[in-house]
Amino acid sequence: MLSIAIWMHHDEGAAVQAESAHENRDAGSEERRAPAARDAADLNRNIAHILGGDSGRYAIYFWRPAEEEEPFLYQNRPMSPASMIKVFIMAAVMQEVHDGRLSLEEKLTIQEADVVGGAGVITWYNIGESRSIRELVSGMITNSDNTATNMLIDRLGMDKINRYIQGHGYGDTQLVHKMMIGNGGRKNFSSVKDLGKLFSRLYYHQLVGETEDRFMELVLSGQKDRECFNAALPDFTIAHKTGEVTGLYDDGGIFYGRQGDFVLVIMNEGFTSRGDTIDDMKKLTQYFASTLKKKKK
Repeated sequence: MLSIAIWMHHDEGAAVQAESAHENRDAGSEERRAPAARDAADLNRNIAHILGGDSGRYAIYFWRPAEEEEPFLYQNRPMSPASMIKVFIMAAVMQEVHDGRLSLEEKLTIQEADVVGGAGVITWYNIGESRSIRELVSGMITNSDNTATNMLIDRLGMDKINRYIQGHGYGDTQLVHKMMIGNGGRKNFSSVKDLGKLFSRLYYHQLVGETEDRFMELVLSGQKDRECFNAALPDFTIAHKTGEVTGLYDDGGIFYGRQGDFVLVIMNEGFTSRGDTIDDMKKLTQYFASTLKKKKK
């Protein structure tokens, strides 16, 4: 569980300022734009040094909310998010809850047609059992349960989820198929920019609503896949989601630490060594944490 101390980072004035800078709503007024990351050149240089010849396979979003600057983006582009697409499904579900069209206590019955392979704990043995929306959302994130995900997609409808995604400014993101079920070769897409925007809004509880955002942060903090971000920075509390398919491993979320908080999303594609990729991502994570300014006592 997240410590109550985590919620102390939500300063209302700073939240409004950060959201304004992050969105750049008045694009025609350059004086209102937040500056680029103070150390952007160093960030680019050190990323290239850590990744070496594999740097072209990566995209990165890095944002330090304590500093009045734009998020740092490295090679942002639409990419396969694998299971990280599930954070957008979660946000769409929680928007329905917030608006009173859905209850977390509503129960859905597991049908034979719902059960798919891959990640998760719901299996053929659970056919006929019921799960609440609350349980399905939690399982979708913490265990990356594909069957739970597909049940939620069916409950909302793919069109409604995509309307939520596009309506909230995630222009690189589209859900076109359910988990483990193809759609004529079409693929789900997202980007580090879109994922970073979602996590940054969640950081300030400006994603859906105060109650819903707290729930989502707690769910994300229960992520069971801990071999990348958590292994790199064990002293941080991390609310995050991973994604993995053959040749791809992604991780992204919010880091809460005594030395400061930050949002980080790392995506890659086409790797040849899973172990080397996770090692490089851990080095990147440790490097980004080292750039935080020390808090004044």
